Amino acid sequence: MAKKFQFKLEVVRKLRERERDIQRRKVAESIRAVTEAERRVEGLNASLRGTMDDGRNVLSSIRLDLGQVRSQRFYQSWLHGTILESNEELGKRERELTVDREELGRVNARFQSLEKLKEKKWQRHLQEVSKEERAMFDEIALQRYQIAQGDESFVDKVEVMIT
Repeated sequence: MAKKFQFKLEVVRKLRERERDIQRRKVAESIRAVTEAERRVEGLNASLRGTMDDGRNVLSSIRLDLGQVRSQRFYQSWLHGTILESNEELGKRERELTVDREELGRVNARFQSLEKLKEKKWQRHLQEVSKEERAMFDEIALQRYQIAQGDESFVDKVEVMIT
């Protein structure tokens, strides 16, 4: 009877699979951070556009309120600065995402190499089992043939093997 298949590097394969899963989570977290940064920049840009429209409306009115104009200009400059900071953060997050994806590629390649090795070992095991089964069936067929031919010496051997 063939022995049970056992991949000797299964522990290493499981460790690499775990490492791959951890790296996948890290990439997902980086994607989430990039998405949040993009949303923040879009929100700030929308606020800036709204403030600029409000500023045009104030400047086109009949009565000009300098305090309101100053506060809008101050808010617009603050928005510009915040947008620049947010764009820098977005760039940083995108660079981190790129690094994390590259690392995921390396980790995944290491895992896949062990998966391929395991598959090759499994195929080799199946070939060995098949070879053993063929040998066993050939032996059974030979015994039946010899019994059918009336080989008395073989019948005695079969009785000995049975008992």
